[in-house]
Amino acid sequence: MTDLNKLLNDVKEILTENIDYDQLSNKEIYVPSIQIDRRNVYFILHHTDSNGILQKSLVVYENRLTAGDFEAEDSLTDIDSTLLIGELNEKNNKALAKRFQWMRPTSRRNYKYSFGLGDRLGNASNAHIRLFKNRGVMPVLAQQSIRELVLMNRTNTEVFQDASWAVFEEGFDYGWGADGDHVKTPYEVDYAVKSGCSIITLDLTKVVNNAAVNLSNEEMDRQFNALDPSQIKYFNDTYLNKSFDLGNGHSIKFDKHDVEESVLTFYDAILFVADIYNKYIVTYNLDLEISMDETPYRTTNANHYFFANELKQRGIVPTSLAPRFVGEFQKAIDYIGDPKEFEEDFVIHEAIAEHFGYRLSIHSGSDKLSVYEIIGRVSKKNGWHVKTAGTNWLEALRVIAHKDPEFMVELYKFAYENLDDVKDFYVFDAQTDGTAPKPATITSKNVVELLDNNDSRQILHTMFGPIMNLKHNYHYVYRDKFWSILLKNQDLYDKYLNIHIAEHLDLLQGIVKTKKEALDKNEPKFDISKEI
Repeated sequence: MTDLNKLLNDVKEILTENIDYDQLSNKEIYVPSIQIDRRNVYFILHHTDSNGILQKSLVVYENRLTAGDFEAEDSLTDIDSTLLIGELNEKNNKALAKRFQWMRPTSRRNYKYSFGLGDRLGNASNAHIRLFKNRGVMPVLAQQSIRELVLMNRTNTEVFQDASWAVFEEGFDYGWGADGDHVKTPYEVDYAVKSGCSIITLDLTKVVNNAAVNLSNEEMDRQFNALDPSQIKYFNDTYLNKSFDLGNGHSIKFDKHDVEESVLTFYDAILFVADIYNKYIVTYNLDLEISMDETPYRTTNANHYFFANELKQRGIVPTSLAPRFVGEFQKAIDYIGDPKEFEEDFVIHEAIAEHFGYRLSIHSGSDKLSVYEIIGRVSKKNGWHVKTAGTNWLEALRVIAHKDPEFMVELYKFAYENLDDVKDFYVFDAQTDGTAPKPATITSKNVVELLDNNDSRQILHTMFGPIMNLKHNYHYVYRDKFWSILLKNQDLYDKYLNIHIAEHLDLLQGIVKTKKEALDKNEPKFDISKEI
């Protein structure tokens, strides 16, 4: 039990004029979290329990007439103020956010550059915030799809709370985002909105007609000509054989196939976007991101222009839009394709985005080191949004591999042998090409190499849900041991997280120009043997 009288002395020390917080006598006070509002004081207290795991508590010193907003485990009266200590729970988070609005997520619209972090486990945001300070890039700390929430048995509220507490703890008032990621139905949108998300990423999987791309010319004509005569006239009058100038020497021209394919593939999705926009985006003043990339084929320039132009006719300009670019953006590995071809494709998509007034979003953006320099250089006018999704989990596994290599061997064997569990959720080469390392070849001596091999990275990346949720006789098989190792080694995890994301940001921001430079610059500067 914390001695509140000693804690009261700590508060008085903080209120001392010109105090250097780094010289505070109580080293359990986490200095970046200290906030003073007039004579009120707020901060996070750190201490390590008997298992070597960091525990955190909120300390509030506030006028007794308002301190009742907080839920206290213990409290002490000091003249007209109350000193209290409490949990980092939802009620206390809401009370703090009334005092410090920057604890709530905000719009990306006033930020040129933003980066989605997809923290699946909920304990990566502190490290990320420390990296993003003074970077000039807005972090989207809370970003989980419904699929990921289900696989991890988490809720949007939990994801939101984990991020918000980290924001307060690190004193990060630059601004951050909360993304209702890849929501596909009005129900899912409503859930994300009511959880406090500032961004809706609308996934069009259910409303894009992917079959249209593979139609014969004759069948495409037949389906297009079955539309209402007024619709046919509108689409042909607006697009057929028309050329649209994008500036800087770029233009889009529609032939008959472009018009019919764009209409049959995307028009229903456009109507869906408009409905969600009017019901939710306008009503709650949210950012709208549109995911056009959930298709088995690349987004053509005509497709992109058609989609954006039809939205504009309805008064809709999204905050960002994610086409499917040329090449492959598979999970957790570098870009697959020719970077020169990617740049040619990206330049036109960027020109369309600039023409209509939004920025491009790069989905499955983790580890695409070969094309970040291109994205950063080409997107100078409107900026960029890059989404990484869950490779923080792989950095957590890197900690496991160093701290308990035998356990990591066991995790990989399970993931490799049960990959069919996620075949309906993800598509990647490791499922089909047979080149992934066989479990029999993995030992405690080479297990760390799994985190640097493309196939094994993808296997481990996509199997996070089955690994963490496997039960036997009502007990988790792996989860409890995993958490015990990770939480005891949070400092090492933080180091790996920041190395990983710094590689991304350095290329996107032009600090380095090549993948090799990024890897060399961010090579671990600490002695891993000492960490272990």
